[in-house]
Amino acid sequence: MTPVPVSILTGFLGAGKTTLLNYILKQQHDYKFAVIVNEVGQIGIDGQLVENQQEEIVQMNNGCLCCTIRKDLVKGVQNLVKRGGFDYLLIETTGIADPGPVAQTFLNIPQLQQYARLDSIITVVDAEQIEKQMKDTDTAREQVAMADFLLLNKTDLVSAEALQRVEQKLRGLNPHATIFPTNHSQANLKELLDMNAFRLEQKLEVDPKFLDELSQRHHHDITSFSVELDRPLNVEALELFVQELSEKEKIYRSKGFISVAGNPRRAIFHGVNNRFTLMWDRLWEKNEKRTSQLVFIGKELNEAKLRQELEKCLAK
Repeated sequence: MTPVPVSILTGFLGAGKTTLLNYILKQQHDYKFAVIVNEVGQIGIDGQLVENQQEEIVQMNNGCLCCTIRKDLVKGVQNLVKRGGFDYLLIETTGIADPGPVAQTFLNIPQLQQYARLDSIITVVDAEQIEKQMKDTDTAREQVAMADFLLLNKTDLVSAEALQRVEQKLRGLNPHATIFPTNHSQANLKELLDMNAFRLEQKLEVDPKFLDELSQRHHHDITSFSVELDRPLNVEALELFVQELSEKEKIYRSKGFISVAGNPRRAIFHGVNNRFTLMWDRLWEKNEKRTSQLVFIGKELNEAKLRQELEKCLAK
């Protein structure tokens, strides 16, 4: 069989990876995709946010794709291939994953090479936040350095001067990648998919130990916690909580589904640093349990305190 192309979608928390994945799945093209989504946290939010449920989705919630579930990735790909019915594989990693070990999986395991061909690493970056993220974490720098394509996303949130400065910093870290300025992760897919863009020699220039599985880097300073609430939330109290949260805690990403008091619709909650949005989703089903599911990802999180503050947001 002809090996199917594989694109790894990576990028720091909140950059727009799931938005890109949904955009790809919605567009008119000749590909039938299989999708592997990996998340941080006990509650699977991103898997539910992938809108085209006709695609084959294997969701993994055991932690970072680059460490604890490497064997599951191999098994997941093999199971998908056995089922067949697709000709392109997309892997969306967590926002705190180094894409290197995921790429190693396809380069170092011979039995996978007959099924799958690593086509590219696509890194989505938040034009407004990436400078701070690269300064604060090794992860953000590694994601940029390993990219074949860089989607410089959310360009509408920054000035032309800031955009030029960010692009120069990205090129300084990765001179080989093709950069696409985007809003809402909307890139020309004819220039992004099935381009044979992955170049091992370029990765080895950046990291001579790229193929050495024993040199994996782990980022234990970034943690997450998940919470599920049975009572509806007061939306004004929740907004105030998130605003204060971004000032007191190092929260990089928050997301989830919430039940709002007095509203028949489920709400989707997105937070990136101090920016957050609330979007109305589908109607709750008649006999569906109306629970709120939230995930918070950041540094030095005080889980007990955060849970206590969230309890104060419950509707009276």
